[in-house]
Amino acid sequence: MIIKNNVVHGGPTLSIPAHLSYGKFVIDKLIEHNADENKIALVHGDVGEKTTYREILKYVVHTASGLKKLGVKRGDIVALCSENRLEFIVTALAAICCGATITTLSTQYTKDENKHVLTISKPSLLIASEEVLKQNFSIYKEVTYIKKFIQMNGKPIDNGIIAYKNVCAQVDAFDFEPEEVQGATDTLFLLYSSGTTGLPKGVMLTHVNALYAAANSLRESLAPESQSRSCHLTVVPWYHAYGLMTTINNFIIGRMTVYFPGFYPEKYLKAIEKYKVNVLLTVPPMIVFLTKSSLIEKYDMSSVTLVWCGAAPLSADTIRDVMKRLPNCKGVLQAYGMTETSTSATRDPERDTTKHKPGSGGTPLPGVRVKVVDVETRKKLGPFETGEICIKGPVVMKGYIGDKAADRDIMDEEGFLKTGDVGYYDHDGYFFIVERIKELIKYKGHQVPPATVESVILQHGSVAECGVVGAPDEWAGELPTAFVVIKPGHQLTERELLDFTASRLSPANRLHGGVIFVKEIPKNPSGKIMRRILKQRLQDKRKSKL
Repeated sequence: MIIKNNVVHGGPTLSIPAHLSYGKFVIDKLIEHNADENKIALVHGDVGEKTTYREILKYVVHTASGLKKLGVKRGDIVALCSENRLEFIVTALAAICCGATITTLSTQYTKDENKHVLTISKPSLLIASEEVLKQNFSIYKEVTYIKKFIQMNGKPIDNGIIAYKNVCAQVDAFDFEPEEVQGATDTLFLLYSSGTTGLPKGVMLTHVNALYAAANSLRESLAPESQSRSCHLTVVPWYHAYGLMTTINNFIIGRMTVYFPGFYPEKYLKAIEKYKVNVLLTVPPMIVFLTKSSLIEKYDMSSVTLVWCGAAPLSADTIRDVMKRLPNCKGVLQAYGMTETSTSATRDPERDTTKHKPGSGGTPLPGVRVKVVDVETRKKLGPFETGEICIKGPVVMKGYIGDKAADRDIMDEEGFLKTGDVGYYDHDGYFFIVERIKELIKYKGHQVPPATVESVILQHGSVAECGVVGAPDEWAGELPTAFVVIKPGHQLTERELLDFTASRLSPANRLHGGVIFVKEIPKNPSGKIMRRILKQRLQDKRKSKL
């Protein structure tokens, strides 16, 4: 890693397979892991169902062969929507092997969001679980692009739906060849930006984008320290880029992944103890749970040696607090990126956790360049100067589907992706994320990062969760306002929390808009606080007083 002309370089570019086919690469790795017929790939944490690498290979090949018979081919767009389940990950890989583009839909999309993403992606085939189809089939039927439906589990809820079990075709896995693709230009994943500030955009990631992310994971897995980290636990939804790509990368490396279809606190802790989980793949609300919950004291956490946290910034204080509760954990590591950068562009060094800097998103990946620029002048900034983070390299997306104007807006004159995130880097090239540009609270000319205020609020022993946004104010511009969830069995007043935070925050960052106690904080599936919903609540409250 070097810093040259105020640009941080992540080092030499990594090698990826010359055929540039993600499907071919995954199949080759699954065959490689078949040497041990009992090697476990997946464990459903809720029911204990185990699936070996040999079975994964068979299921993927059989499903891909069946999809080909249904007419799925290179360039087709296949939509998937389901809670985490075996059929989801198998079908995703199977469709990829057909040369198709996978687009994943959140199970939490509203009617308007579903129509929006389906209109921009235009899938010809939609594959979903029984639960999702019962909820959304009437919406899906209105989308004329969708010609076929496949139901993953249960009896089809409608006569026009094909049962998943009737799709699979029996073929020899070792004779199967994935469809050839143009890896540098063919879209592999059509995923969606998180939509925390508006409707999601369709992000096109190529085979090369995904192969490069996989190559970096393989590079990290070769470190001696990582050899003992063979069992990962995730509840991150597979329809989200973070969940989908980390799970497939674990297949490539040959790790065992324990997964859940949702976050069930006690079952989660039981699974860590039962399967002797080494690595936790988390989002910030889960870290807060591990820090605050008394449940953790009932279970053996000694197997956990590493925690990865993504999707949103995590404060150094929170990291230190959770480390105290995981006796053998060598680090809570973070990566920084977005769907547009194939999930991560910078990451903490897994090879040597002693080089980890709490609160940072690590250094750029090999082959990736990152700069920080002044938001107004676009001038490149040096170490510890705060501005917009911009990224260039093989992880950056192909573009947004059907939105050339957005493509132009998000790239700068040097070909760097404008992330919309505010942050800085230090003299060692480690990046620290302050806040989204659109989420900064403007108070009397000051820019208040909500995450900074939230990290202080969470230090109070009676606070379970919180979210901070700006309340409109004619005189000050915006007033930092906190939505707070109180821990069960605890009591807390607004005055107590205001006094607690006032002694720990600078004058501009204090809660001038007050505290609103709520039962839950709205978050998207990746764990990001949905601040636009909190802002809407403030607007609704203000209107009700007029």
